[in-house]
Amino acid sequence: MNKKVRDVAFGVSPAYFFSRFTTDFTIEQIALALPDLRSLGFDGFQLEIYHPDRLGEWETKGAMLASAARNEGLVPTQFVGHFLLHGFESRDALCSSFGIDEMKRLVDILGYFPECRIITVPIPAFQVQKGSIWSRNEYEEAYKRLVEKIGFQLEIAETAGLRMALELVSSGLLGGIEGLLKLRSVLGSTTLGYNFDTGHAFSSKEILPLIPARLSLDGSCLIYGTHLKDNWGTENLALTPGQGGVPWEDVLHNLFFAGYGGSLDLEIVCTEENVEEEYRRGLRFLQKMVASLALEQGAGLSPR
Repeated sequence: MNKKVRDVAFGVSPAYFFSRFTTDFTIEQIALALPDLRSLGFDGFQLEIYHPDRLGEWETKGAMLASAARNEGLVPTQFVGHFLLHGFESRDALCSSFGIDEMKRLVDILGYFPECRIITVPIPAFQVQKGSIWSRNEYEEAYKRLVEKIGFQLEIAETAGLRMALELVSSGLLGGIEGLLKLRSVLGSTTLGYNFDTGHAFSSKEILPLIPARLSLDGSCLIYGTHLKDNWGTENLALTPGQGGVPWEDVLHNLFFAGYGGSLDLEIVCTEENVEEEYRRGLRFLQKMVASLALEQGAGLSPR
């Protein structure tokens, strides 16, 4: 096991903020919530722009949030460009230029957060218009557009010294882990990574404990961040870890063995009144699991 599990940091995904404040959350609301995150025992949090009309707010107020995070001792673990999914959700979206200039603006915003070196781009479910008939050529053209746009975004991120990860949702045009590996080959990329969303992967029928091994390439782990949530593998829910069927011990053991060195970030969607309870429960669950793995490691039982 390459990663010392005792050194693991714990954080939250943007679901913490939109569970508290809805998806219209503001940058001020994120800053307001940081002391609560620290009191719950978290080490970090993920930045996110959910709606594109919030870009201007982050450009003008990013410094304020960065200062608030430093004051609380909380580290931004990744920047989720949630709104960028609108550039991949349909054939028309793929043919548009949406997502290129916006990526440049995200990179500039990250100048406020020098600790954060990862931009995550979600690839959403692909919308096929009802009754439409697709030829092979039309499919290949859509895939080509997908590859080109991701390639442009990746180049923008790399030029700025950042890493880019993809978050793969069920029924996306790219597909799952195999689609990501194919894309890296098509692009000739050795840096494009993966945001391990256990809920998306489980409901997409991926074999969760094998994902870290599949993404251990060229001596490095291509899992750049996590969205840790539970479900039963049939619906893309975001339940508290331990409340579904995700095999957490095997997932975490393999994640560390693959050399993952990032934060374990919870993604729980719940009602506002239950946010504190569910995130505390999820954190304690992960901490207990990590402590158990640390004991195994200390006893010389790893890898098993």
